[in-house]
Amino acid sequence: MRLSILLIAIAVLATQAAVAADAAAQQQLATNAYLRGDKSALESLAKDVAAWRSSGSRDERYTAAYVEFRRAQLAVAAGDKKLLRLTGDQCVAASAAAIEADKQFAEAHALQSACYGYLATLGGFGAISNGRKSGKAMDAATSIAPQNPRVILVDGIGLGFRPKIAGGDKAKAYARSREAAAAYDSIRSVPGAPNWGAPEAWYWVGRGAEDAGDTAAARKAYERALALVSDFAAARKRLATLAR
Repeated sequence: MRLSILLIAIAVLATQAAVAADAAAQQQLATNAYLRGDKSALESLAKDVAAWRSSGSRDERYTAAYVEFRRAQLAVAAGDKKLLRLTGDQCVAASAAAIEADKQFAEAHALQSACYGYLATLGGFGAISNGRKSGKAMDAATSIAPQNPRVILVDGIGLGFRPKIAGGDKAKAYARSREAAAAYDSIRSVPGAPNWGAPEAWYWVGRGAEDAGDTAAARKAYERALALVSDFAAARKRLATLAR
């Protein structure tokens, strides 16, 4: 009997590990597509993981939210408000499903904060409401994992993108980006767990340095980002702009 229970437990753990590994692989594909600026690849991934938005796995739900988060980021960059509303709403819903599966999942709270923040940029009557929801989700994330580099990074991104009326603050965003970059430098990734964000932390350090008029610091930050991912399109574009 004890042997049977042990074998069942081992099988369950192996299944959970396989699910986490598959989810992590899909997250990496989404990360790579975003950094390249590949909208089509992200659309394809969104279709592949659509069923995960309501699956029984916490990691699968998170992955579905993460893909929509990346699509929302490209929508913001392209000024595509229709796509931003769609992907933002889907990200919020999928991250809520992940949180339902694990209320202490700081990564999911952070994603939800980011997507509410992007929705706040659409303005209108929902700007203040979405801004507040973004702040509330970030409060949850930071209370659970204040030193998590993705939590810090998403907090910085949200502060940078949200309008002032919805809690935006570019100076604080720059400071949080620097904190995130330092946090990434000091940790090791955990197999099967989210590990994205280090190149972007340096990218946002660069953007903050540009805003502050420090071209040398901005160039150094973009070079750090590209050293981590050579085909990071946004970082390469900003670096080329500084060279003019």
